[in-house]
Amino acid sequence: MQRPPPDEFALKETAPKIAGSGKYVGDKLTSTYDLVEQMQYLYVRVAKAKDLPPKDVTGSCDPYVEVKIGNYKGITRHFEKKSNPEWDHVFAFSQDRIQASFVEIVVKDKDVVMDDFIGRILFELIDVPKRVPPDSPLAPQWYKLEDKKGEKLKHGEIMLAVWRGTQADECFSDAWHSDAATINREGVSKIRGKVYLSPKLW
Repeated sequence: MQRPPPDEFALKETAPKIAGSGKYVGDKLTSTYDLVEQMQYLYVRVAKAKDLPPKDVTGSCDPYVEVKIGNYKGITRHFEKKSNPEWDHVFAFSQDRIQASFVEIVVKDKDVVMDDFIGRILFELIDVPKRVPPDSPLAPQWYKLEDKKGEKLKHGEIMLAVWRGTQADECFSDAWHSDAATINREGVSKIRGKVYLSPKLW
């Protein structure tokens, strides 16, 4: 007849409080995003524009978008002779380095000598909503372009989304980052952010 195993070798049920398990730890519900030290970013998605007014003598425009916040500026690629361009470009600005109260999205017409101003949109940072997974992504909306005095233009709209989030955002890996602000417009398409799936040990 076999003797039962000693207590130290017996199977015991354990219930460790693991971060990322989706269980309550104290009064806090943990999630998978607790495994990473959260960094705050301001995201700007420039989707597309329509009905842009012609600026050249040829009656067309070569549009691109500048996203400016403090000392940082992100630039999309430009399109030749297109009044309804589609960029679908996401910019991510590290909130630790932002020293501004608003973000400015400017549509310009690329020119040989000096690029022409077409219109712009301003967002006060205090009004920008926060979206953290599992929140659904913020859908882009159409905005009427304004002149430099803040008056609505007769022609020209841009589809945008501006929100605050973390590196857990699904747009993070494909976004242009403010840390790469010295990269020129041609190099922007080669920049990809990195998501750290394990916590930093140092």
